[in-house]
Amino acid sequence: MMEEDWRSGGCHCGAIRYEVDANRVFDSGYCHCSICRRLTGAPVVAWALLKPGAFRITAGTPHRYDSSPLCRRSFCPTCGGQLFYMDNPNASEMSGIHTATLDEPAPPALQPRLHMCADNQLAWFRTGDNLPRFADNRLSHPERR
Repeated sequence: MMEEDWRSGGCHCGAIRYEVDANRVFDSGYCHCSICRRLTGAPVVAWALLKPGAFRITAGTPHRYDSSPLCRRSFCPTCGGQLFYMDNPNASEMSGIHTATLDEPAPPALQPRLHMCADNQLAWFRTGDNLPRFADNRLSHPERR
């Protein structure tokens, strides 16, 4: 059985706190889509997709927003910090986090492994990595890259 490695995170004001098991990350990357950019005000968002049971809210009650038919986002009702999301609005469990909301720098399992929605990347934003790039949000399975 894999050892657990719970990492804490939260919003700017501290009203919402959560934990993720860094050993149960399914995938991670950068998203360049216009929805992520507009919700966060950043040119790119780092995210990690989690396996079931790898996420828990430890303080506060986030507000939720269906940003698209395929994504329900959770944010702090006080400071507005975007924190985590479900890749299916009908899902019963969080599926991903914005990794920059973690308290400590991300361990290797939470570090980005790809760029998604690269066709929407801002012309003036450049990264110096050689990670795989996907034009949209249709990603191959991490084990097949």
